[in-house]
Amino acid sequence: MRRNVRRRKDGDRHLVVTSRQSQILRLASDGLTDKEVASRLSISVSTVRSHLGRLYAANGLRNKTEAVAAWLTQGQTERRKEG
Repeated sequence: MRRNVRRRKDGDRHLVVTSRQSQILRLASDGLTDKEVASRLSISVSTVRSHLGRLYAANGLRNKTEAVAAWLTQGQTERRKEG
């Protein structure tokens, strides 16, 4: 069951993402592991996972793959609307 997912009128999911979660998603989208992300951001692996867990809960997501896909899709949609 998905809760707290905000949808725009066009039906696309609108993610609620903090700046740190966005940094983590950017690195994850490049294929980095949680350990590599933690190293790049100078935080612990458990902190990376904590940020991801809160992101999943706030947006009704189940895993990192789903989160990265939604984040990338949202970015593409926003870029198209700006241009």
